Amino acid sequence: MRLSASAGQKLTAAEVSSTFSQQIVADFQPNTPLAEGMPGYIYREEQVRLAEEIADAFDGGQVLLAEAETGTGKTLAYLIPALRSAEKVLISTHTKALQDQLMHRDIPAVQKAMGLKRRIALLKGRSNYLCPHRLKSAVTNHQVEMWAKKSLLKVQQWANDNSEGDLSALPFDVFEKGIGPMVTATADQCGGSKCDEWNRCPLMNARQRAQDADIVISNHALLLADAALKSGDFGEILPAFDSYVLDEAHSLPDLACQHFGIQLSRLKLIQWLNDMQAALDGLRDESALKKEIIEAGRIALDAWPNSDIKVVEAAWQPLVELSASRSGRSEDMAKLAERADMIRQDMAAVEKPYDGFVAWSEGDGEHKRHIVAPVETGPVLNEHLWERPASFVLLSATLRSSGSFEYAKSRLGFSDDIVESFHPSPFNYKQQALTYLPRHLIDTRSERGQEALLDEIETLVRASRGRAFVLFTSYSMLNRIAPELEERVPWNVLIQGKSGNRDAILAQFREDTSSILCGTRSFWEGVDVPGESLSLVIIDKMPFAPPNDPLLQARIKVCEEKGGNGFRDIQLPEAIAVLRQGVGRLIRNNEDRGVMAILDSRLYQKFYGREVVKNLPPAPIRDDLAEVRWFFEEHEG
Repeated sequence: MRLSASAGQKLTAAEVSSTFSQQIVADFQPNTPLAEGMPGYIYREEQVRLAEEIADAFDGGQVLLAEAETGTGKTLAYLIPALRSAEKVLISTHTKALQDQLMHRDIPAVQKAMGLKRRIALLKGRSNYLCPHRLKSAVTNHQVEMWAKKSLLKVQQWANDNSEGDLSALPFDVFEKGIGPMVTATADQCGGSKCDEWNRCPLMNARQRAQDADIVISNHALLLADAALKSGDFGEILPAFDSYVLDEAHSLPDLACQHFGIQLSRLKLIQWLNDMQAALDGLRDESALKKEIIEAGRIALDAWPNSDIKVVEAAWQPLVELSASRSGRSEDMAKLAERADMIRQDMAAVEKPYDGFVAWSEGDGEHKRHIVAPVETGPVLNEHLWERPASFVLLSATLRSSGSFEYAKSRLGFSDDIVESFHPSPFNYKQQALTYLPRHLIDTRSERGQEALLDEIETLVRASRGRAFVLFTSYSMLNRIAPELEERVPWNVLIQGKSGNRDAILAQFREDTSSILCGTRSFWEGVDVPGESLSLVIIDKMPFAPPNDPLLQARIKVCEEKGGNGFRDIQLPEAIAVLRQGVGRLIRNNEDRGVMAILDSRLYQKFYGREVVKNLPPAPIRDDLAEVRWFFEEHEG
């Protein structure tokens, strides 16, 4: 029970649920501690309705699938029930930005306003925490180059005063400095409870805080890694929870493909070889074996760029046998032998995927990656997540396609026995925004089409005086258009891959209110820039997945074998969902004004155009650049 009865009284399950929901609804009313103590709080009917549904889901052990469009206030709608609940709750997000916002801004503000005191813990993935064992090994390794040693010593000095070991607290990024793999441990590399640094391991301490907490803030990658049982020899990563709140839930299926599949790179082989050599150096009496390992490793690495995976597997087999021959010498050697055999098993799975999985390769030469992924994510999510005895609340601004949850339910693995809920945006798009859909642009696969696209983008950003996101569907088009745009316009043009990392580019964009940001998929979602810095969002074309994508082809095949239509049932709903995320960057509050420009004339020519338009925010649609100019002039005036 979440609320206690008066002495001598007993509440039925229905009464407890009703009482909890009533409490949550009451919390949002005017003249309450939340309303008076939370900076910027405004009463939103849709937010209260969503919060009540979440409270009901918590109490009833239900699955709630809720689309809450931008401006609904979904974060507060789930924080109040989570903080009021007496049960253990996991709040999981896709992006680190939202994770940090919840932990360091939103939850402290709500707890302070309402006088609530629940224990909160933040739990990140492995690569965010220092591994003291690997740091010590790297610092004492005489083969580490001087440039790396200097950064390692800075990390060591920092670690002496920072017991939590969260690497984000460092004044520099260890991975950008090139020492990330030396100071962090993958699940394969972690010694678990047998490690000599176990008692002061930052990751283990963070997991212990999560065990003790009432509410844990985490991310989907960690949740799925836990669900896939990729947790080494010391059990689950996350504790059990009574309720799960999964924000940004639209990203779960794509992440599930990664975490329930295999991603095999040359780097994984190199990491094993480096760890093996370090372990042999520690034994001090295996110089002959070390030479054999180095030679066999060289053969395997040389085979990687241009050979079939079967050839690479054959070259790897001697390393499996050599490591197995010394597995009894130490715990480290036993774990390395196990890792070598797991790599061999991954290679075999690439060659012959499991039933229901598909395998393919990406990249060339040394950068080639072999990938195995489930064709349908619904069954694996259902098996590893939804069958847990808990309530689940899944939220996103883009879960529906053409007013239906069917596509999202299929990919997530839900049947019809769940609760569906839609909460429209409170923003007045008819007054705040304009959608520009030109009719005259030609196919951008031609040079003439690309020049026309560049001219159109230049005209639009001049109308808005910068202050724009230019979102591309491919790196090739980004690299073709963005540098030329930079030469043509007087404003600062920030280009993904050229102007810094994602966070640095966003920080510059927010600071320089007339700048233009050019990026690909990573900027289509999880980016919040309210205010005058962003007044124009340009999308170069409909974000259809490449038709030659092996996973997409396998999904279409399964769909059509079941009597479906690959384009209608998969490609179009996915493109619509991505498009909605992209245009959703524009209007973030009631004061924002701006233009959404989708530079794809196929929306007038193809049968699917009308369906796409139905899914856009309800702003007026225009096809004349003069009206775009007039919109900006009117609002500037």
